[in-house]
Amino acid sequence: MRILIINYEFPPVGAGGGQASQKIAESLVEMGHIVRVVTSRPSQIYSLMGSVSLLLGFGFWVYLTYAKISWGEDISDHGFTILGTLLLLSGFILHTMGLVWELIMPIRGLKRVEFIHGVEVHRVPVFRQRQDYCSTFEMTTFLLSAAWYCLFNVREFRPDIVHVFFGVPDGPLGWLLKRLYKLPYVISLRGADVPSDEVKRFARHYRLLRPFITYLWRDADALVAVSNGLRGHAEKIAPDIPIQVIPNAIDLSQFTPPRQRDTQGPVRLLYVGRFTAAKNVETLIEAVHILSQREVGDFELELVGEGDQRPKLERLVAEYGLARRVHFSDWVPRERIADHYRRADIFVTATTWEGMPNTVLEAMACALPIVGTQVPGLQELVQDSVNGYLVPPRDPIALADALALLIDNGYERRRMGRQSRLIAERQFAWEYIAAQYVEVYHQVLERCGKSAIH
Repeated sequence: MRILIINYEFPPVGAGGGQASQKIAESLVEMGHIVRVVTSRPSQIYSLMGSVSLLLGFGFWVYLTYAKISWGEDISDHGFTILGTLLLLSGFILHTMGLVWELIMPIRGLKRVEFIHGVEVHRVPVFRQRQDYCSTFEMTTFLLSAAWYCLFNVREFRPDIVHVFFGVPDGPLGWLLKRLYKLPYVISLRGADVPSDEVKRFARHYRLLRPFITYLWRDADALVAVSNGLRGHAEKIAPDIPIQVIPNAIDLSQFTPPRQRDTQGPVRLLYVGRFTAAKNVETLIEAVHILSQREVGDFELELVGEGDQRPKLERLVAEYGLARRVHFSDWVPRERIADHYRRADIFVTATTWEGMPNTVLEAMACALPIVGTQVPGLQELVQDSVNGYLVPPRDPIALADALALLIDNGYERRRMGRQSRLIAERQFAWEYIAAQYVEVYHQVLERCGKSAIH
């Protein structure tokens, strides 16, 4: 089967959704399918704006010179001299900013086309500045750039089916390909692309886009959610649309437990993820503050990630006097993140919203007990008192109580950690998940009266 995957995030760009699309694509290739991925190649806007500014500034000076020579008039007192000089200066500054971006950003210099473990990856240019965050404007640039690519480059690949990750922003590309080439498409709902009260960041957008999103879901030939909880949120919007559930999975060969965990020193709590409002890291810090005032064993918390909430969180840590217990780490490349899990004793999250959190799956594969919140996605990964504890969202006291039970009980930490690994092995291997997607593809092609190219 020839499968076209579209995702605006794909490693090293993005987080969980991009990593999931990569692993599914690689598993499909191992099963004998031909896979092409269309994704982002981040570019910076500074050089483009700098070039425009330089051209305009140079144009003003050429005009002044031409007027002086040809007409014998000095029109520099009209403000053109100042304007031209400012444009030239702005152009040089913007070009310098562009050069700095190219030198320091980890997502620079990605190839337009490359093969990664047998997957053909095509990256289209987008104005994206950060690895872990994409603004609405930057998503729009991917939509436009990928649409241009699809107009001229999809026909020669001859895909049997299109798999679109994230209904927003990528869903319209499936709609476009269905109209252009009569290609069936599957939309994979990942979390924030489903309108919900918990997705604060896109609340205003979704008030306007909800009818359009519902239309795309109905137009798709199959709709898949990564958790029962996410499907429940989607059904509140469109109860008449059938939605299948296929969870995320985990690379069990990359994320493995340590041979022996270090039992010396404080108990190490770990959070990995974005610092955003939905992740609710401030409740986690409040829980640590509560624990610091109780008679519990020595512990420390490592916060790994980046996001717009980080300054606020750093201030909160300082206000509570937790600098000795809470440590911030920057965004860690995927090839090194497993070391952080292996050094930890407990994985903790206070999130208020998840689709199917990759970080929790990674922690489970590394044999960590999980302390989290009773939200969709987590409830399908964490069995209370089996491989961790779940507490109500936004309840720092309950979170502190659950953490205290594990901080003071090394036996329970090890027992729950072993259960986490067993659950990951039995239910969340990538080969098993990819096979479920192949079954969806075949169902779609059968309904459309098409046969796949093997």
